[in-house]
Amino acid sequence: MKALLDAIETRLLRRPGWLRTPSAPAILVSDTCFAVRGLVVPWEAISRIRAWRGDPLGATQPWRDYHGDICLDIAADVDVRIITVSESQRGFDNLVAMADRKMTFPLGWWDHLDGPATRRQGTLLFERFTHG
Repeated sequence: MKALLDAIETRLLRRPGWLRTPSAPAILVSDTCFAVRGLVVPWEAISRIRAWRGDPLGATQPWRDYHGDICLDIAADVDVRIITVSESQRGFDNLVAMADRKMTFPLGWWDHLDGPATRRQGTLLFERFTHG
């Protein structure tokens, strides 16, 4: 019986808006950097930002709770890992506004995230080129 209740609870937690707890860490944004999960990233350290939209059903990524959220994958010189943030996190809108101001994203980039192919592949918002 406990296994059945756990399975039902897990299914409900995966559905958008159902029993979700705000466990995602907040994003803190300033003029010089942003911080998430204890990692501070200066704006000039960002090398690439890719936007994508989570699977609305959670089928392709059941371990993540993105369910149609707009997400950003951020590559930066301060960490070898890709930093993923989603619109369900507090401070996401501030992050997008400041990053757009600092790096100038393409106009209407969020409109490109609605097609099934773009949903998976995403759209490139920023890439720093090094001259060498």
